[in-house]
Amino acid sequence: MIDLLIKNALVVTCHPNVIAGPIYGPGAIAVQDGRIQEVGPSAELEARFADARQVIDAAGRVAMPGFIITHTHMPYVLGHNQPVDVSQLRSFWDMLQKMGWEWLEDITTVDGILAGTQYASLKMLKSGTTTVCDLVEAPNALPGPLDASVRAIAETGIRAQIGYEVTERVPGVPIADRLDPAYAEKGFEENIRLLESLGDAKDGRIQGRLGVHTAYTNSPATLSKARKIADRYQCGIQIHIAEIPRAFLVEKYGKSAPEVLEEAGLLGSDVVAAHCIDLTDSDIEILARNQVNVAHTPMTNSLGGNGVARVPEMMEKGINVSLGHDCFFTLDTLEYIRYAYLIHKAHWANPALLPPFQALDLALGHAAKALGLEQEIGSLEPGKRADILLLKPDSPVPVTPAAVIPHFTMTFRGCDVDTVLVDGEIVVKDGASTRVDEAIVEKACVEQAAALWKRNGIDADAGIVNL
Repeated sequence: MIDLLIKNALVVTCHPNVIAGPIYGPGAIAVQDGRIQEVGPSAELEARFADARQVIDAAGRVAMPGFIITHTHMPYVLGHNQPVDVSQLRSFWDMLQKMGWEWLEDITTVDGILAGTQYASLKMLKSGTTTVCDLVEAPNALPGPLDASVRAIAETGIRAQIGYEVTERVPGVPIADRLDPAYAEKGFEENIRLLESLGDAKDGRIQGRLGVHTAYTNSPATLSKARKIADRYQCGIQIHIAEIPRAFLVEKYGKSAPEVLEEAGLLGSDVVAAHCIDLTDSDIEILARNQVNVAHTPMTNSLGGNGVARVPEMMEKGINVSLGHDCFFTLDTLEYIRYAYLIHKAHWANPALLPPFQALDLALGHAAKALGLEQEIGSLEPGKRADILLLKPDSPVPVTPAAVIPHFTMTFRGCDVDTVLVDGEIVVKDGASTRVDEAIVEKACVEQAAALWKRNGIDADAGIVNL
């Protein structure tokens, strides 16, 4: 007797990848002990598992693997739509130092991290994201930010790899004036405390992934230490690479960010590198030979005026490219898939780039590989974890096996997600969380956002801006 049978769905397996994976219509998925036991035609599985403890009749729905996002900052939701003086934001440096650091990270509290992470993880789950890789940044909240992250994630039920950013940046001091390794040590301590608290629970829903900010906010000695810690705990590294003009690193070190990181020994197949925009051919070769995984964040890069990452070329070089989003804008992964699908066509004036199946793979198989979880998630396959979505399409055309994949870039939205399973547990049912009171989560986030805004001189009620 199995735990659960999902029957009569249009099952999109995405194994071994989106384009080659079998599609069953109608299909079924058998789940036992949190893992997929079998996937196949519905009639066959219904006959074999007629005594299933629970049955979901998914007629009219699409069943697929849960989305995986490889770069987020969940507490960033507290800064959404903050009524700041945008005339001060004339470059990416302004965006980073003012909107990112001064107006957000440097005044984020542990309570804010808890509320923001609860809200962001809840919203991502409800729109189909079952796994995230989150980098927490709040230098004046140390110690304890990761405790708040763990609590929030455990409550909503999302799968996550989390870490705290290691940086030598001194809050309130321009990085060109001074960096201080003592701040990096505090970041290492926060990461190590989490990693040791998790112990050998490497197969749990919550895992540690050492966070490092950038090559330009850390010394080579700190970068080398990050590699040693990641190797000791076998936890992997998450870092931002080349999201700023490479001239800054070249002026500082005479080298680009990939060159600095390679010389420090940080790069490897266990590294998830966010952004990766301003890269030369040589830089791309460095990432390729070190088997670095890229977290492509097209919406964030557009917001900052950073440019468009050379994703098609990176993929041609064999670099594993996945999808991230920084938790700016919507938290709907389908919108990020759609944007990634479109932006490269426009930027390179080539409509053949990134076809629908390839765009979808960014948030499935490629993302699972980036996080070292390709044997666990990213597709519907016997033995893998039962991280499953059921979508109830709102479509003007038939949703058929031959036509379903383009729906992910043309039609589907996060609000089409009806049911979400993580480890075989139904964490979203009929579009609502089964684990938390959504009204309470949203109220707490709004209150913490208002408190953060107030620290910036913004009266959330009156709309007064004193920045």
